[in-house]
Amino acid sequence: MGMADEVNLMRAKQEEEEEEEEEEEEEEEEEYGDCVAAADLFDPSEDELVLHFLRPQLRGFPPRVSGAVVEADPCSAAPWDLLARYGLRDVGHFFAARGRTRPSVRRSVGGGAWMRGAVKPGRSVSELGLVVRWARAKFCFYMRQRSTGWVMEEYEITDPRCYRRDDEGEEDDYWVLCRVRKSSKTAAVMSSTTMGNTSLMRKRMLAAGCPVGVEAERFLLF
Repeated sequence: MGMADEVNLMRAKQEEEEEEEEEEEEEEEEEYGDCVAAADLFDPSEDELVLHFLRPQLRGFPPRVSGAVVEADPCSAAPWDLLARYGLRDVGHFFAARGRTRPSVRRSVGGGAWMRGAVKPGRSVSELGLVVRWARAKFCFYMRQRSTGWVMEEYEITDPRCYRRDDEGEEDDYWVLCRVRKSSKTAAVMSSTTMGNTSLMRKRMLAAGCPVGVEAERFLLF
């Protein structure tokens, strides 16, 4: 084989490798687009979140809809930056790791903080009649005593027997499912100028399920 033939062969091989790389990149973009589309259209009920996503995640099984819930720390960035990072807009769902021996979670990020509001107990019943008990903690994101209108709902299965066999030891790490969304009831700016403004602000904050009074001034590590 002459020198010219070797050069042509090398060029052909290089072009083939470049085409393969382009095809792989296109496939990755399509997969990412499918995940983003699934997440954008994802609007489950609380029962569906607990039974079809959180419980399978705790058991090590795949969820009903692949890519709809992302494994990521929802407190790693301000909510709008967090959703933008994953190509989402007004709402996102995330699996967050927690530890029983390290229950405190720093919720201050991006110049603001998630402040804890109401906690709601709940129960869901599976298709096989299994009762799954859970709790939903609600958080509102504040910056400089102003509610940004962003809300996070954190779902935790409170009875490990719902997803762990009796012969299995208790593990330190477990998962919670967090829904981060832009609230339709944005709270007013906290103001002490007039009693009327303060009263209106308090009513709107209560309507949005956000903490008020002393709780609204506390940056929680929970």
